Amino acid sequence: MGICAFFFFSQRSFIYFPRQQQNNTVDQIQVNTDQSVVRLSVSNPKSTRAILYFGGNAEDVSLSLPEYARMISGVAIYMVHYRGYGGSTGSPSEASLRHDALAIYWHLKDKHSDILVMGRSLGTSLAIGVAAQFEPKGLLLITPFDSIQAIAQRVAPFLPIRLLLSDPYRSIDLVSDIQCPTLVLAASDDEIIPKENTLRLVKKFPPEIATLQVIPETDHNSISSSTLYWSSTCRFIENVFVTP
Repeated sequence: MGICAFFFFSQRSFIYFPRQQQNNTVDQIQVNTDQSVVRLSVSNPKSTRAILYFGGNAEDVSLSLPEYARMISGVAIYMVHYRGYGGSTGSPSEASLRHDALAIYWHLKDKHSDILVMGRSLGTSLAIGVAAQFEPKGLLLITPFDSIQAIAQRVAPFLPIRLLLSDPYRSIDLVSDIQCPTLVLAASDDEIIPKENTLRLVKKFPPEIATLQVIPETDHNSISSSTLYWSSTCRFIENVFVTP
C-alpha cells in the first residue's frame, strides 16, 4: 500500500520533465487556450503550409527548431512548449495537454491551408489525438507507443497500474479514427518503448493508413541523428504536401 501511495502521488514526476527555454534566438508566438497561455517556437510562419510538432517529455523544442527548419524548407514549423515548459503557464497533465493541443491546432488552421501534425515520444499521443479529432494533411509519429499504461504495467507488473495511473495516454484507443496518411518511425534499439508496444499501435490503424519504418542502429534518443530519419521525414512531408 505504501508503494502504491508513493506512485499515485508522484507519478507525474516520472512522466513530465519540464525544460525551460535555452535558445532565445528563435521566434515565438503565444496561444491562449482558455486554460493556459502556451508558447510555441516558430519558423517561417508566413508559409501557407505548416507542421505542428509535439515533442518529447524532456525536450526543449527551442533547441530542436533550428535543425528542423534547416532540414525542412518551405513550410511553417510550430513547436509546442507544454504547460510548465519554456514559459508556458500551468502544470502538465494528460487532460490539460490534450486540451491545449486541440486549441492550438484550431488556432493554426485559420492561418494555414494545409497542416501536418508531428509528434515524438510523449508527443505522439497528443499528435494522434489531434489527427483523430481533425483531419490534418498528414501525421508523422516518431517512437510512438500504444499507451503509457501498458509500458508502466510492463515496468511495474506488481502494481495495479490501471487503477493508479492518472495519465494513461491510451493512443491505441484513438488511432481507429485517423484517416490521413501516417508515417511511423521507430528506433531499432529503443530502450524506452519496446517494439511490441509500437507494433500494437500500428496494427490498430485503419487499413493502408499507417506505414512503419524502423531506423536501424538507433535508440530512443539517437533516432533523429540518422540520415535515414531525415530523408524519410523530408520525403514523407514533401509527398503529403504535394498530394491534392
